[in-house]
Amino acid sequence: MKRISIFALLLCLTGCKKEHLVFKVKTRVIKKNIIDELKQLKFKDAATYYGLLYKDEKYQVWKSCSGEWGGTIYFKNRKNGVIYYAIATCPVSVNKMNGKYYISNSLSHLSGNSDILEISNPESMKVTEKIPLNLPGIITRQYEAHSHQGTKKLIDSAGVIINASFVYNQKLYSVLSSNDGVKTTIAELKGKKFETILQLPEKLFYYEPVIVKKADNNLSLYFQNPKSGILHIEDNKIELIYYQK
Repeated sequence: MKRISIFALLLCLTGCKKEHLVFKVKTRVIKKNIIDELKQLKFKDAATYYGLLYKDEKYQVWKSCSGEWGGTIYFKNRKNGVIYYAIATCPVSVNKMNGKYYISNSLSHLSGNSDILEISNPESMKVTEKIPLNLPGIITRQYEAHSHQGTKKLIDSAGVIINASFVYNQKLYSVLSSNDGVKTTIAELKGKKFETILQLPEKLFYYEPVIVKKADNNLSLYFQNPKSGILHIEDNKIELIYYQK
């Protein structure tokens, strides 16, 4: 019995080690002022600042967020201009896999809450006439959706914040921050739960990061407090770049 138990333990440890090797992590420090770079990004990509999260050949996907009063995801058909919308509080990432859209939502109110929605057909959602401007500090809850029609909630987790989500090898991963101020992790969506794949050296995000997304598998998350830098993800390569003035 003792031999079997030891063998089983070794198998578990080997499996865990392999799982963590899904991602390769590098850390470096550069002498650069992050504020100057963020200012350039704001003017370079104004649409993202106003709420454009994603676009493909058929849709533009926008967000609005009124904090604890709710948020909305909007799919605008690029051909005919019709806008479809549903409740999503508050969208941080949109990813597409196998023809379906995955909306990652997070709200830092109280202990924090996150969820992921699956939308198979955006045009099964309700129709609206306009997309309100999503300006920081301006509450537009009178325009927020009141319907879940066309959406399916895959996970709803308290005490954790999704900073962003991305796709690698046809799997959906999320960058998570714990509400205890201790850690940042990379987790895979498995069934109805997050499974931690990798823990980063420290908690990086105390406020919403600025996200620059080039593709579902290529994004950069800018953080500023207590340290400043970028968490860059491309496929299974993760680079943590700290900025020093």
